[in-house]
Amino acid sequence: MDWARRIVTRLPLAELWTNVGLMDSQPAERVGAAKIVQLLQNGASFVVADVGKPLRWISAADRFSFWRSEVKGRLVAADATRFDLDDYPDRYCYVAAMWDGTSPAPIIVLMHH
Repeated sequence: MDWARRIVTRLPLAELWTNVGLMDSQPAERVGAAKIVQLLQNGASFVVADVGKPLRWISAADRFSFWRSEVKGRLVAADATRFDLDDYPDRYCYVAAMWDGTSPAPIIVLMHH
């Protein structure tokens, strides 16, 4: 399989992968803004999951600017059970979940809606 061409087929994700293969990781919990800031300060990384597209890994150098410019204003509250796209800029938002596994730092998966 060409992992670089693999696309997201449904949300929530059942597994994470990179260009070289599957990762040994699993979802741990939904997270909100305060937890994301804490995780980023401790070295966490972002990956965006959007149905029909490959996973988009955000570089370590870009993670804070990506948080401020793209995610922060479009983040669904961790305890929300429903959301309305009309409540978010450009009618899209992110549901965030922390994933744990063998990677050195947690991974924040941003599910694009």
